[in-house]
Amino acid sequence: MGNHSSSHDNRKAKRSRKLDKTHQDEMAAELAVPGLMGDTSASDEGARREYARKATRSAGVAVGWAGLIIAALSWFVWPVLLGITAAVLGFIAFRQGSRGLGTWSITLGLIAAAAYLILIPLYYALT
Repeated sequence: MGNHSSSHDNRKAKRSRKLDKTHQDEMAAELAVPGLMGDTSASDEGARREYARKATRSAGVAVGWAGLIIAALSWFVWPVLLGITAAVLGFIAFRQGSRGLGTWSITLGLIAAAAYLILIPLYYALT
């Protein structure tokens, strides 16, 4: 009788491990990037690259707009802090494919920071 319960416990443990693995696979599928799963044939490779390029470009546009808004704010409030932040965000947007927004963010942010660092000491030196 002791042997029977031992084999029953072994079957129960195996079933439990099998269920755990199934749940792990299911969770992994839920967390995966949509559209990138499936076979890895050559025709799908181009579609995957196009999807990744569009996702990166769209992220670059969002970062570019955020950088441009912060650059505009840097002309009125905290020019050094917001100007440098806008320049960094502009660089990130530029690298992600949003060249125009990135360039504007970098330019406006650095002009605001440089103007503050040059004009404020000049003002106090002349007055």
